[in-house]
Amino acid sequence: MYQNILRKLTNGHQTLGIEISDSSIKICEVQQKGKAVRVLKFTTRPLEEGIVSDGHVMDYDRLREAMKAALGARKFGTRHAHFAIPSQMVMVRSLKLPDIANKELKKLVQFEMKNNMSMAFDDPYYDFIKLKKAGRETKPAASNSENLCEVLVVAASTDVLRVYTKLFEEVKLIPSSIEIKSFSLMRMIEWGKIPSGGINVIVHVNELYSEFTIIENGTFKLTRNIEVSFKSIEEPTNPEGNSLLNSFSSPEQAFQNAAQDLIAELERLMNFYYYNLNKGEGTFQHILLSGDIAELDKLALVMSDGLTPPVSMLEWNGLSIGRNSAAWSLGSYAVPLGLALRGKEA
Repeated sequence: MYQNILRKLTNGHQTLGIEISDSSIKICEVQQKGKAVRVLKFTTRPLEEGIVSDGHVMDYDRLREAMKAALGARKFGTRHAHFAIPSQMVMVRSLKLPDIANKELKKLVQFEMKNNMSMAFDDPYYDFIKLKKAGRETKPAASNSENLCEVLVVAASTDVLRVYTKLFEEVKLIPSSIEIKSFSLMRMIEWGKIPSGGINVIVHVNELYSEFTIIENGTFKLTRNIEVSFKSIEEPTNPEGNSLLNSFSSPEQAFQNAAQDLIAELERLMNFYYYNLNKGEGTFQHILLSGDIAELDKLALVMSDGLTPPVSMLEWNGLSIGRNSAAWSLGSYAVPLGLALRGKEA
């Protein structure tokens, strides 16, 4: 089960992509025929507070029942499933290591994991992949770095992986892979032929957490998970009619505060990448926005006003949707769709 978390699989037949967050379960079933993609079925099952918290399964039995209900709601035609582990439970690091064969590279990664990388959890399971070089790196490299490659290391708690694997098996799913959300989003962009030349940021916003992924010419460079709450709040009731207090505690002001916090965190990451990793060799071309908050289109407008690169919602023109197409939202289902696009593992 834990083999090849980051391995890109060949095209499959019908597969499921499953995303579990603190607030919901999202499932998307995809059928692939060559390069043609059709979304057959999809569903979202809200989770009550306390079932999953900060990516941790707090009430296993209730989560299992919610999974059964979500799967039964649409009578999906396959049991092969790909899963995005909650980003709060994952450590992602990029290393510069000698550009050698994977067998030897694995030994170097093991050394780094044991001696130079601190873990936020005990008993980590990890995988790695050698990243492609971005297109702009075709110029001659300096002599001290010409034999280096960039290696992405992903680590997660083995105990957490066991819990989710057990959950899938108990609801009669065939767990095919586990991966990080960033790779799911990148796969969806690749399959959807969504323009991503140059340096871009994918921003995926949920109620409590947001995912920033920097890609350069389609190549993964950096990801960050931040806590910014867009969770809906009730209209305040102030019996004394204090309009000033109401203005600071209203849902509208809470949304604006969250949006500004998101922009500030995104600017901080973009500046870090530009000055420390990119060395000022290229500017950000675009910000691609997805997510499942209620006012995502409004957030796009606020971000457009507050950021220099243009901001646009993720769109996949021509994607075939099966039944209930009126309820489909690419932004909301971007992660499970990207997962399902991995195909059926041999």
